[in-house]
Amino acid sequence: MSIVKYFRHSDRIFALIVITVSVFLYVLIGDMDEAYSPGAMAASSYPRLILACTMLVSGLLILRPARSVDEKKSKSYQGFYAIVLMVIYIALLEKIGFFILTPLFLFVLPYMVGFRRYRLITMSVIVVTAALYGVFVEVLNIPLPQGLLGD
Repeated sequence: MSIVKYFRHSDRIFALIVITVSVFLYVLIGDMDEAYSPGAMAASSYPRLILACTMLVSGLLILRPARSVDEKKSKSYQGFYAIVLMVIYIALLEKIGFFILTPLFLFVLPYMVGFRRYRLITMSVIVVTAALYGVFVEVLNIPLPQGLLGD
């Protein structure tokens, strides 16, 4: 099979795009300040870990795509809508605030991609929001955007 035919699959193309963006962001993070004391976590540690995991999962998607190559291409724009929703989330985060926007985002995103188990979505929204608060505010001492709830 030729390389062009191999990468004609939509999942593989998407994975290549994600890996390219992740590598670009990983390189940009290289300029962040490192921790001053030995053993302390640098500000760049968490984003680097997330980007490395993203590259790993995308690499696995290249090796074994989720959809069959013979499957007819559907006009599904769920991935595009999810990316647009993330851009909107990032743009409004400072103005509206973490505690209003994050639960809303975490509830709408699974609904957009077709997940309809509302009880599970609600529980995951609460757990993920609390975990993010715990990691950033309690562990890393990084304040979250207050937005409308701020002073």
